[in-house]
Amino acid sequence: MGVSKVDLRYADVLVIEARPPPGQPPRVETFSFKSRNLAVLDEDALPVQVRTDASNAMQHYGGTLKILRDGMRQQAEVRRVRLVYEGQELLPRERDMLIDAANDAQLRNKGVEVLFQ
Repeated sequence: MGVSKVDLRYADVLVIEARPPPGQPPRVETFSFKSRNLAVLDEDALPVQVRTDASNAMQHYGGTLKILRDGMRQQAEVRRVRLVYEGQELLPRERDMLIDAANDAQLRNKGVEVLFQ
């Protein structure tokens, strides 16, 4: 399913609430999955990469956007974007460094939740 602000993008996962409360628009959330090798980044580069990914995820898949699908054209407000890093072997061994980078990215990019699988 495509989403658009200015140019057409495809969110990895787009969740649209099936039955919103009466009079309210459906809640919409997006997920962006990354298979990025964060294990090779040092303590300076890791937070920069996670912040950049979080900023890009919100820029492309968050806020007000158009949902484009066969038979469906609607505008939606995406309040939460989940940025999910996949692959345990791709993550740094030092979990505190990873958690600090995620917390920093979330503070700087309201509406983005950073998760690790």
